[in-house]
Amino acid sequence: MSGPSPTRFKPLGRKWTLLAIVLALSLIVLDFFGFCQRTAKTKPPNTPTADAIIVLTGGSGLRIAAALQLIEAGHAPTALISGVNPDITVEELARRAGGAPETYACCVEFGYTAQTTVGNAEESAEWAIGNSYETIIVVTSDYHMPRSLLLLGNTMPNIEMIPYPVRTRINPAAPFDDARSFRGLVAEWLKWRVTNLRLG
Repeated sequence: MSGPSPTRFKPLGRKWTLLAIVLALSLIVLDFFGFCQRTAKTKPPNTPTADAIIVLTGGSGLRIAAALQLIEAGHAPTALISGVNPDITVEELARRAGGAPETYACCVEFGYTAQTTVGNAEESAEWAIGNSYETIIVVTSDYHMPRSLLLLGNTMPNIEMIPYPVRTRINPAAPFDDARSFRGLVAEWLKWRVTNLRLG
């Protein structure tokens, strides 16, 4: 007896392939929205205390402003601003972020070598470990915090990280409000997912 014609199985095969594609796309979309929702729910602690603060620069001066407020309120004695553009002066940073000039003079150090979040982690680790800090307040945008903590934790596994997320113009609570937010969140989610898989 001859076997069944292979052509009879082609429609079923296409159906399973289409189902697998739809399922994969659904999982991707759910993962993205889960990332946005978790990020949107994060809030900075009310009274964090630590040996120092690490600020990851980017976008507006809101991250730096938050760190300066923490220093001036006595939550930490010093801060590193990592990833500062060498062409931007301290005066320009102060104009963007605000803060008292004496706070910059006494309590803020500047890192000029980092150009990526990976570079931020390396630059921050050299500073924090070199100063024997045990607890660090990490200040960055809320949507940038998950990947930042992964990378910082990888370079400083023995230092306690206290996340201090800052809400910036990219709003994870409303990813479709504008094209800039959507593009920024998709890009950061992809980088976070790749980093999470790479670091385990």
